Amino acid sequence: MLPQAYAEIVGDAGQCKIKRLRPSIGVFELHFSSDSGVSHVCHMTVCITGVDLVFAANNRNVLVSPPLTPAKLRPVFAIALADSEIALR
Repeated sequence: MLPQAYAEIVGDAGQCKIKRLRPSIGVFELHFSSDSGVSHVCHMTVCITGVDLVFAANNRNVLVSPPLTPAKLRPVFAIALADSEIALR
């Protein structure tokens, strides 16, 4: 879900992969890379609150309600990339 949404937002300008997924505790890493070779890793947690998802990273969190679309997931990428050199278009 996240890699596909990121691809729809940035197109060919970058890539996002999920690694070290630990669904039992809601922890994962997002690995970002830009077309210019810059890379960034963000440790993120997710919590289900009823039907909504709360994503947290870098002392910030965002609540996302279904359906999960690229537009609704944009704030998740914004907090994941907040401390990186990769700009979210």
